[in-house]
Amino acid sequence: RVAAAAGLLAGAKEHGDDAAAVAGAVATATKTSCPEAAPYNEVLRRLGNLGRADAALSFYETLATRDAATAEQLNRALVRSVARGPTADAMARLPPPAAPEVVLLGRSNVGKSSLANALLGRRALAPASPVPGRTRRFCFYDVNEPGHRPHFRLVDVPGAGFAVDDVQAALDGDLQRGMAEGKADSWRGLVHRYLDVRESLKVVLQLVDARRCLEETLPAADAATLATVAASDAITEGRASHVLVLTKADKLKERDVATARDRLEAAAAAAYAGAAAQPVVVSTAATARPPVGREEVWRAILEGLT
Repeated sequence: RVAAAAGLLAGAKEHGDDAAAVAGAVATATKTSCPEAAPYNEVLRRLGNLGRADAALSFYETLATRDAATAEQLNRALVRSVARGPTADAMARLPPPAAPEVVLLGRSNVGKSSLANALLGRRALAPASPVPGRTRRFCFYDVNEPGHRPHFRLVDVPGAGFAVDDVQAALDGDLQRGMAEGKADSWRGLVHRYLDVRESLKVVLQLVDARRCLEETLPAADAATLATVAASDAITEGRASHVLVLTKADKLKERDVATARDRLEAAAAAAYAGAAAQPVVVSTAATARPPVGREEVWRAILEGLT
């Protein structure tokens, strides 16, 4: 089956940008009756070598037989290389646009760094911390070389709602003493400006802790970020897509995850006030092995980049 698929893969680029055609042809050649995932993992590897990450994801979504190695092989097809890019603490110091950008937004300690590491297939590329507000700068990560699809910059920004000034106070549990007066507002203004004027922005991933969505209303920081994104020029002008990512879904029972999803969708519908384009909602558990929901986030990213 792998040998049969190899011939199709060798000519995969003849299908141009039609990922579904590539995935469909490969699936037909490999899916006859295969109870093990190993042949599929090899197909994903070869698609990655051809630079057809879009077809690899479409192929993965057809598989009934998967294992942890299948998920990792898919992610290797999607991410061939990652490099730390520039950082910035002000709009004037943002780097010039060099590639489409995918931005991670959310309150502090929501799991932005964990999701970034899961998406990029690296354990500690984006530093995670138990202290809210440790990320104080825009951090850019260059994903894949220009000739490989997808090629973009992942942008991690400071968390909404917290801006820690006294780190030791925060570690000691005194968040009120550790919080920097006025810094949270200044960061929100910076993020709002970024959403309005950054022409290279294509996808906004807004992270929300699933456990906080069990309450009747979203926490103020999450609701404010949702409203800011919905009203931004990037969204209203159709330059970028908005994806709501429920994090830490593994901390809840399945029925509670469904409740959290319903309430987040309702909050999004209210923020978008009946607009035709509504944000996609994806449930994730980035620290699980393999990460849960990672493929759905990738699908949303690829669709936003095209």
